[in-house]
Amino acid sequence: MNIITKVNQLSFRTSLSDKQAFVIKLTDSKFDKFAGLELLAKIESWVSANLMMNPKDVPVLIIDMENVEFIDSEGLHKLLGALKIMQAQSSNLMLCSQQPSVSLVFEITRVDQCFAIFPSFDTFIDQYAPHIVSNELVAA
Repeated sequence: MNIITKVNQLSFRTSLSDKQAFVIKLTDSKFDKFAGLELLAKIESWVSANLMMNPKDVPVLIIDMENVEFIDSEGLHKLLGALKIMQAQSSNLMLCSQQPSVSLVFEITRVDQCFAIFPSFDTFIDQYAPHIVSNELVAA
């Protein structure tokens, strides 16, 4: 089961100033059409809930892919769909912790040029969020 976790008090560079960020940690080793559909539905629901609470600001979403060892074209397509949803709300979708096999698929298909991709979640934190107060569970 994937969970969405809130990262509080992020201090981003000017392009993301004062935005909050949430993390989805993918738990399955395979990211295919079905996992992609599940993730896309979760993101759509999460964006809708955020818009009801604050119509002006949808937080940044980070997908932690540490456990994913395989991704197919349908999985890539669903990630691109999620990115479009986030960008339509003037927000962003970032990726971190890709396994070498997944990273290779992103490079071959050039999908890596569409996303901000960090080597690890810690790298993301060090680079963009030095003042994190805590992580809290938000939704399952």
